[in-house]
Order: sequence, then structure tokens, then C-alpha cells
Amino acid sequence: MDVELSLLRLLVEIDRSGSMTAAAETLMYTPSAVSQQIKRLESIVGTRVVERHARGVHLTDAGRLVAAKAVAIETHLSALAVELSDLRNARAGRVDLGVFPSFAASLLPDVISNFRAAHPGIELGIMSSRLRDLQQMLQARTVDVALAWDYAQLPMTAPGVDSEVIAVDQTVLLVPSGWKHRGRVTLSSLASEQWIVRTGGHAITTVFRRTCRDAGFDPDVFIESNDYMESQAMVAAGLGLAVAPKLTTRYLRDGVTAMDLAELPERRILLCRLEGSAHTPAGQALRAILIDVTSGVNSP
Repeated sequence: MDVELSLLRLLVEIDRSGSMTAAAETLMYTPSAVSQQIKRLESIVGTRVVERHARGVHLTDAGRLVAAKAVAIETHLSALAVELSDLRNARAGRVDLGVFPSFAASLLPDVISNFRAAHPGIELGIMSSRLRDLQQMLQARTVDVALAWDYAQLPMTAPGVDSEVIAVDQTVLLVPSGWKHRGRVTLSSLASEQWIVRTGGHAITTVFRRTCRDAGFDPDVFIESNDYMESQAMVAAGLGLAVAPKLTTRYLRDGVTAMDLAELPERRILLCRLEGSAHTPAGQALRAILIDVTSGVNSP
């Protein structure tokens, strides 16, 4: 059954006012137009919906049934309009975010608290994983957007994924607390040091080795660690120096000092989504929070 909403609204108004003439005035129809519309409605539903009497009109049993359903439809449509407005204006909805571990361990709590405060009606889902898994999550639509990282010297390649740089994460030098060095600290002045690097062809190790070669030496690698906390433990024990993204030093362990060294390459923080897809209003709201939180990633 294909019934126009205008016909249903007319029937509801006739029921409310008890008069076709009054309904015509309220809805700005002519009386003849109202009669024609009611005949159309009766033709569609297959039975009479109004009966005329000396003091006006009243609805038949079928008319009352149709009017009751029409009121329910109007109520649902009004609720739908409100919910769509909430979605458009980022007052409702859901957005799922994928994050890499060092972000989850540092800035993610700030993102969650800020987002909930600014958008209490939007449900936020979080999944933390390695980069290769985050790309698969995007492709599978398990997450709507994902944070990733790369280096300008070693850019991320992810077919089918669009990315934008939303922040840069400075690479810092990790030394044992109380470490002494004669003269100004430059990368070339550290050529004789032993180093602790990430293992398994990690991107930071690749770009660090390249940077050292540009400075005139190959780093003397003593230990290859599995994560940055292991590296910090080895540095604290005086077993060598290390480099790490500043984000990973937000909770620096005792016995380790982080030093700025401008020659070290910066890590880029990327916001990724499926190629060709647009941010939903909820996604746009999350993007704004992410940019705001990461804007202070290299603050003292």
C-alpha cells in the first residue's frame, strides 16, 4: 500500500477538528481539494474513512484505524528527524578508532576523556593493535578511522587507505641519568657509543642507521630490543644509548634521561581512513579531538 503522508495528515486533522472545512483552513486547502484527497485515500485503502452527518464528519472504524497508524507514523518520523539532526550535528552516533600501542599508552586516555566531555551522546569504540593489523581493520571496516605512524624517509604504503599527517613526534636520545659527554652533543660525536635499537627491521632502526651513516659512522649495536620499555631498562642499566619517539617517553623510567637531538628524524602521526571515504559527523568530531590532543605531543 502506497499512501502519501499528506493524505494521512489530512485524515488526522479531520479527526481532530471534526470538520472537513476546518481541516481545509488549517492545512490551507480548498474544501473541494479536501474532498478530492479523501476520495483518493479511500481509493487507496479500499474502504470509506469518513462519514458526513448534520454537524460535520466523523471517521469510520477504518478511518480511526488509519488515523491512529498515521499518528504513530508521524511520531516515528519526528523522532527520526531528531535523531538524524543529532547525527548531522555530532550529538549522537558511534565512531570506532584504531590506535597503535605507544599512542594507547600515552595520549589515548586524554583523547577518550576529552571526547566524552565534548560529545557525551556519541559512542566511542577503541581497538589497539600493530600497524599491519590496523590497516586490515580499516579494510574490514572494524574501525572507522585509525592512527598510524611513519617517517618521511620511510613513508607508509597502504593500498586503499587515505592518510593525513596530524602531528609530528620528535625522536629523542635516551641516556643513563647522570651521563656525561664532553662538548656539544651531536650525532657524530656519539660514534663511539654502543647502541640499543629496536629489532626485526623496525622502521626507527632503519632510519636511525641511515641518519648515522649520513653523519659518517655505522652505529655499534649491542642490543636489539623488542619494545621501548626494554630499551629504557637497558639504558638505565648503562648498557648503551637508544633513540625513541618522544611519545614513548611520557612515562620515563627511573635512571633514564631523554635529550633532544635535532639531527634525529621525526616520526609522523597519521590519521587514516578507507580511500575515498568521508568522515561522518562523529568521525569529524573525533578528528578535531585527536588534532587538539596531539598538538601538544612535543610540548616540554
